[in-house]
Amino acid sequence: PPVNPIMIEKDSDVCGSVHKNPSDPGTGDGITCAIVYLDSVTSGKPFPATNVARTIELKDCEFSPHIQIIKSGEPILLSNRDRVVHDFRIWSGIRTAVHETESAGSPGHTVILPESGLHVVKCDIHPWMRGFVMVADHPYYAVTDSTGHYSLANVPPGHYTLKMWRDSWTIDQPRSRTGHVSGYDWGSDYRNQKEVEVQPNAAATVDFALP
Repeated sequence: PPVNPIMIEKDSDVCGSVHKNPSDPGTGDGITCAIVYLDSVTSGKPFPATNVARTIELKDCEFSPHIQIIKSGEPILLSNRDRVVHDFRIWSGIRTAVHETESAGSPGHTVILPESGLHVVKCDIHPWMRGFVMVADHPYYAVTDSTGHYSLANVPPGHYTLKMWRDSWTIDQPRSRTGHVSGYDWGSDYRNQKEVEVQPNAAATVDFALP
C-alpha cells in the first residue's frame, strides 16, 4: 500500500519538515528489512567473524541503521551527529535496557544490551524517531533483501520453527487545526511463524506473506 511520509513537529531547522518513512517496505512484491530466524537452535555453525563495529547513529533526527541484527554480548557504539539534544530509550518487552540523554555532537560511547530478542529504540523528545535491534544468541538470523529474499545456511538437519518479524509502515499522524502533529501511532508489527523440516544436504523453502 502507499506509505505515508512522516511529518516533523519540532526542531525543523535540524530535523527538516518531512521524512521518508524508514519502515517503507520498498517497491514491488518483496518486503525488505524483515527479520527471519530459527527459534530455539541448540547446535550448528559458529557466528561468523567480523571486524565491523555495530553502531547506532542519531543523525538527521533518525536512528541509523533503522534495523539491525547483533550478536548477544556485542557492544554497540552510540553517537549523536545532530545539533540537537536526543533523549532516547532502548527496551525489550517492558524492560528498559538503555535510557540516555545525548547532547548535540556528544562523543560516541558503547553499550551492551543484556538480553537476547527484539529491542525497540525511540527518542522521547522526537517521538517519530524509532529503530530496532535484534540481539541474537545464535547465527541463524537473516534480514530480507530488497526483493524480499533471505537465506539461512548450514542449518543442521532437524525440525524447526521459523519466525518472521517486520515493523509496520502504516502510521497515523493526527493533526490539529493549526497543523501541529499530535501523535505518531504505528500499526502493529507483522509477525508469523512456520514449521520447517531440514533434510541432510537439501534445501528447504519457506515463504511468508504479509497482509
